[in-house]
This record gives sequence, structure tokens and C-alpha cells, in this order.
Amino acid sequence: MSKGAAMRLSEFIRHNMEPILQEWEDFARTIEPTTGVMDVAELRDHAEDMLKVISADLATWQTDEESVEKSKGHVPPTPGDTAAEIHAETRLKCGFTIEQLISEYRALRASVLLLWSDQNEDVVRFHARDITRFNEAVDQALAESVSRYAAMVRQAQDIFVGILGHDLRTPLQSVSLGAEYLMQSPDSDANLIQLGSRMFRSSTRMSEMLDNLLDFTRSRIGGGISISRAETNLAAVCEQVVEELSLSNPGRTIRCVIDGDVRGRWDAGRLGQVYQNLINNALQHGSKDGEVSVVTTANPQDIVLTVHNDGEPIAPDEQEHIFDLLSRHARHAAGDGPSQKNLGLGLYITREIVLAHHGSISLQSTQTAGTTFTVRVPKDGS
Repeated sequence: MSKGAAMRLSEFIRHNMEPILQEWEDFARTIEPTTGVMDVAELRDHAEDMLKVISADLATWQTDEESVEKSKGHVPPTPGDTAAEIHAETRLKCGFTIEQLISEYRALRASVLLLWSDQNEDVVRFHARDITRFNEAVDQALAESVSRYAAMVRQAQDIFVGILGHDLRTPLQSVSLGAEYLMQSPDSDANLIQLGSRMFRSSTRMSEMLDNLLDFTRSRIGGGISISRAETNLAAVCEQVVEELSLSNPGRTIRCVIDGDVRGRWDAGRLGQVYQNLINNALQHGSKDGEVSVVTTANPQDIVLTVHNDGEPIAPDEQEHIFDLLSRHARHAAGDGPSQKNLGLGLYITREIVLAHHGSISLQSTQTAGTTFTVRVPKDGS
């Protein structure tokens, strides 16, 4: 390109679209996945649209305050899908890694500025602000692409987990039926009956974990836990859950107390999960020789459910994040908390179910008073 009069960067991009796109295409070809040869349209995917957006942004007047806000990533949301977001989707489908996606923007930034400075002798002296604005616009496109890419990866992971959890139910049911046969068969001796009992308890626990896993996946994909309200007697729900968990935890004492008329319009199955998850948590973390107390109390406007256990209290810093799955496991992975034997989805799912019933859940845990989870759900569902 010949050198001549200085040209503003927005104008330069519009007048030199093809050379810029050629640079983009050449670089994309060096990093394209080995799964197949991409044509020109695929290599240039949405690059022209992004450059037009960037050029228009550069040509738009901007205050110093707006520039600072943009540098911090505080940009008003754009209606619909941006070219950068769609580019992230197509790159993911073509097999690009997140690192390769980011490298495209780095290469774009370098090639445009080099081409522009080569054509404009006084670019640094006269158009430093254009360089800043260009970097801001590229960073915005990069942020949109990375955000969409990450969201699609999370969605694909959630769908995979959901399918896996669903498909595991069939072999798990076979294991459970086999365990029941060993427990009840007249040909089984004491050892086989004991083996069947252990298998049955394990399959029951796995089934509970799958329920929580599938609910977690649905909550991420669908935006929350779905509930179906009907006339429900929590006395019956509590007694059934306590009976099942007592059978699967021989030697442990679970006390069920019902105080008043505990009927209302709730999702019986979901609140059964609340009882089940909180009691299981108490059995796992509470004192092995202490009882677990489950009290359901009727108030004029709501129902209060408490699950109490003795034993070592939950650390104060852990209590703050006890229902927050990501925060808990981020700290555990960094070595800031105790190791976990499972994903720990139970308390997260419990909170989501309670919130879906427009209720609340809280925790108190001290050395002297033990650990108590308290759930409140309104009777009328409001």
C-alpha cells in the first residue's frame, strides 16, 4: 500500500476491507482444526460483519466517561445476537479451541494496525485516540465471542450430563432388582442377604444422587426447578422419607415430629427431596451415635421444617457458601476446605426447590447447639 495523507482508522477499515479480510483468512488457515479443510467463507466467518461494527463504533463520538466504562467492559447489551457471538458459535462447531478463537482477535488487532500505520506516516502523532478506540472495539467483540463460546460449552456439558444421568437409570434399576432378589430369595444364606442389603443401600443412594444430578442439570438449562402443586400432607411425606432412610441406615436413629396441621398446596415429590437431602446430610456429617431430629411445625401462614443433628459444627466461612455449589467446590479444589466424597448437589437442589415454593432456607451451626437447617414454605404458595 502506498503512503499518503493520514486516514482515520474507521475510514481505513471501510476502504481496505478486502486486504484485512485476506489477512484474517490467512491466519485462520494456519490454526484451522485438522478435522477438515475449510473454505474461504468458513475461514472468514462473520469477520466482515465484525469489522463493520468496529468501524461504525470508531466513527461514533464517545465521551471520556464512556471510554472508561467501555474499558471496564460496561457496555449496554446489544439486541439480538452480535456478529462476534455468532462467530463464537460457528468456531466452536468447527472444532476451534477457546485459545484459537482468542488468537484470531489478537492477529486481527495486529494486522489492522500494521496495515494502517504502513499507509499513514503520521498515524501515531495524529491518531493515537483511534488506536485506543480500535482496541476497545476489538476487546468488546472478543468478550462477546468468549462469552457465547463459554455458554455453549456449558450447555453442551449440561445436556451430556442430563443424558448420562437418564441412561444410567436402566442399569441401576437392574442392580436394585438383583439386590432385592438376594435379600428375599429363599436360597440366600446370611452372607448373600447381607450382600444384597449393601447393594440395595448403594443403589438407593446412587438413585438419589442421579435425582439431584438431573435436577441440577434441569435448573441450569431451564432456569430453575419446576414444581407441580397439589394438596399435600407433609406428615405423610416426612414419615415415608424417614421410614425409607431408617431402613437404609440401620443403627441410626431418625426422629420424626409433626406439630399441628401440616397440609397445604405444594409439590409433594419435591418437598420429599428436601426432607431426603437434609436428612441424608445430617446422617453423613452428624454424630454417628446421635439421633437426627426432623420437626415439621404448622404456623398460620407457613410451615416450618427443621432437621437437626449433633456433632462437629460447620465452619463459619463454610456456612456462608453452604448452598452455593460453585463457590464451595472452587474453594475445595484450591485446598481451602474439606475433601468431598461426592458432588454435594443435595443442598444446592434443596435450596432451589425451596425457592421454587417461594420459601426460604437457613442454617445455624455451633459447637454447643449442633447443626440445624430451617425451611419455611408458605401454605398458599405465594
